[in-house]
Amino acid sequence: MSSAPGVVIVGGGTAGTTAATALRANGFAGPVTLIGAEAAAPYRRTALTKDLLAADLSPERIGLQKPQAWADKGINLITGLAVTGIDAERRVVICDGDREIGYAALILATGGVSSRPGWLGADVPTLRTLPEALTARALIQDAGRLTIVGGGLIGLELAASCAAHGVSVDVVDAAARLLPRVVPECVSDWLADLHRANGVRIRLGADVMAADAHGVTLTGGARLDGPVVAAVGMSPDVRLAAAAGLRTVPEGIVVDGALRTAVSGVYAAGDAAAPPDPLTDRPALGGHWFGATEQGRAAALAVLADLDGVPAQTLCDVPRAWTIQYGVNVQIVGWPAVGGDVAVDGSLADADATVRVLAGGELVGAVTVGRPAEARACRAEIGERLGSTV
Repeated sequence: MSSAPGVVIVGGGTAGTTAATALRANGFAGPVTLIGAEAAAPYRRTALTKDLLAADLSPERIGLQKPQAWADKGINLITGLAVTGIDAERRVVICDGDREIGYAALILATGGVSSRPGWLGADVPTLRTLPEALTARALIQDAGRLTIVGGGLIGLELAASCAAHGVSVDVVDAAARLLPRVVPECVSDWLADLHRANGVRIRLGADVMAADAHGVTLTGGARLDGPVVAAVGMSPDVRLAAAAGLRTVPEGIVVDGALRTAVSGVYAAGDAAAPPDPLTDRPALGGHWFGATEQGRAAALAVLADLDGVPAQTLCDVPRAWTIQYGVNVQIVGWPAVGGDVAVDGSLADADATVRVLAGGELVGAVTVGRPAEARACRAEIGERLGSTV
């Protein structure tokens, strides 16, 4: 077991790596150990969908840091090691081979696991990891066509990327419109029109009966042949936390506004964490790169504050996400799908618009198309009212 416990971070994604670098950037001098289950050093997962067919997915290109940079920062990076348990009383994590690593503070950044409904074959790749992305790319390039199950942001990014490279693409989704839990109906309709104008076949209200690597069978018997990629969402990876007795809910590991769990010395950040929603104060699901970055930093600052015995700052984060499809920049801020009055400034058809959603006369969310600066302004407006710290 480590003789000088410091901060242990479980998870080599955006939240975990941001926490590790933030500890060093803010003066922490003790040991920092970053443990990732994947064999690869931490990398940008966004590269897996934004231009899958053309992107250079080599470790040198998509790595979050150059290999030597981790050591230069005094971060002990351990890859290819699964953490199998937490002994919170003794403050150790247990890894494969019964290896134990002690900690003064533990940050769980275990991320999410791809959803795999019962009808989804085990041979259908998702795009959660680099090996899966490389497998999917090889299948698509060989076949020249693709069926994507799931019309969320990841599925649509993949569709746009593949269509731009001449691949014949079908998108299948059981919902009546695209992104119903993310954007207002007018934006859903515009996105569907944008994809159809670029040759993508959007099949909404389509229930999947079975899917394997060779095709999709819809309820009613229709069959779409060819390679299949699943983009049907993710679930927070709370297995380690739950086994250790931490409180978990479907949205993730329950934490307070400073990313602390109810167990002393244990924190959570990123896709696995469920901090209070600024609108409802209920545990909220994460799932976006910006949020993982901000939570990783906030968890690191909370660790430092608690070790120093001073109050930790509460994170009040206004969600934001972005995507570029067919060269069009789309930004989503706040909670534009909560319902309310929808006002469109500009023209969605011309890919130049700001869609504002108001509840009780106050801005709660926005989607901008071709207007990234207005997205920042809308987020600032929402954040000012809610007391956002980021």
